[in-house]
Amino acid sequence: MSSGSGAAVAGADSAPHFVLVPMMAAGHAGPMLDMARALAGRGALVTFVTTPLNLPRIGRAPGDAALTIRFLPLRFPCAEAGLPEGCESADAIPCLGLLKNFHDACAKLREPLVARLREADPPASCLVSDVCHPWTGGVAREIGVPRLAFDCFCAFSSFCMRQMTVHRIFEGVDDDKRPVRVPGFPIDVEMSRARSPGNFTGPGKELADAVMAENARADGLVVNSFAELEPLYIDAYEAAIGKKIWTVGPLFLTTMPLTATTEDANAVRCASWLESKKPRSVVLVSFGSLVRSTLPQLVEIAHGLEATNRPFIWVVKPSNLDEFERWLAEDGFESRVGETGLVVKGWAPQTTILSHPATGAFVTHCGWNSVLECLTAGLPMATWPHFAEQFMNEKFVVDVLRVGVPVGVKDAAQWGVETEAVVATREDVEMAVAAVMDGGEEAEARRARAAELGRKARDAVVRGGSSYRNVSLLKQHVEQKKSTA
Repeated sequence: MSSGSGAAVAGADSAPHFVLVPMMAAGHAGPMLDMARALAGRGALVTFVTTPLNLPRIGRAPGDAALTIRFLPLRFPCAEAGLPEGCESADAIPCLGLLKNFHDACAKLREPLVARLREADPPASCLVSDVCHPWTGGVAREIGVPRLAFDCFCAFSSFCMRQMTVHRIFEGVDDDKRPVRVPGFPIDVEMSRARSPGNFTGPGKELADAVMAENARADGLVVNSFAELEPLYIDAYEAAIGKKIWTVGPLFLTTMPLTATTEDANAVRCASWLESKKPRSVVLVSFGSLVRSTLPQLVEIAHGLEATNRPFIWVVKPSNLDEFERWLAEDGFESRVGETGLVVKGWAPQTTILSHPATGAFVTHCGWNSVLECLTAGLPMATWPHFAEQFMNEKFVVDVLRVGVPVGVKDAAQWGVETEAVVATREDVEMAVAAVMDGGEEAEARRARAAELGRKARDAVVRGGSSYRNVSLLKQHVEQKKSTA
């Protein structure tokens, strides 16, 4: 049933067989692949479900060949769901209007997945699937195995979204920008509809309701976080849903950093450039895999970074690359900043950059993977949320952990919808970078808190701490279920 598998191990028939079904999006599939490695590293057999176009994009790491991970590519029904051919990942969806079609296409994988799992040898012991795939609950029940819901967000934001949904906090609220208190949350938190995910109307609400219903039927939740980071919110979330939550992150620490090769042109370029900079002098600016900024906003970012007179790496994913490159050539930005700044178009080795001794802070969109990578590196951040749960992550980073400085963005952007509006000016960028990079008592305290969280993150995973133990406990839980089935 596999296009490739790890080496066989003795006793594989008696080992639990985990089937992992990721959301096809870079920010979701990556952590679940790391989850596959963590489970396989403890002796479990893992089948990782993907699609033909996504299979070659799966990053292989040193040591993968020795792990018992099988890859199961299923044909993605683009045409049947009204999607352009080849649209097999959320990153490839051309517009917001096709997001529902994408989720419908994912749900159409149910029958072929059930058919393949009925033939699986050894049989599946457990299904671990992204919370965005509520249809997998039916798969687990049909083949008679428990399902664990995999949550790529932190407990703080996931629990906040749950309470907002359960209590329908925006019903009767006419003003999208009016903050509304979130009931039943451990601390006082207010959210406006303008800063919230699109979970409260239309297709977004339908998916959110289905996710909540299936999470309630799941055997438990697996969260890419660590116990020491947010104990109050993990405990409150567990109590509210009546389910066990296994914190197993930061999952990217299960994979050793890849060494840059001559094929990784951007990685080699960034590494070489960083080596010439002083310790903790560089600010990284990057907004993840889904954000596409328009030219007016990019111009503001450029001039804001230039005004700081600080070394920076700026990872740019413009909505129109040709337009951005024309502006670069006409404006002379790169010539003016010279060796002070490095502009990278497209992909950059974010984890490697953050962990480099020269890097001192991160201007981030507050996607949870990026927040975790920054925390693990022990660095403070300037927060610039865009959409999804990112404004909740910002609250956690700035108000709870106190390791972030807000750029000052007021409202969420609409993913996949182009707007020429500038939401942060060059002055906003300059001030946020100065605040997060400058000295002073407050900045030093922020940096010390970030460094301590970085130590705790590494302890949790690579030094046999809470997350390391939770992966073993999760495996034992499924083994017990298997033995009593």
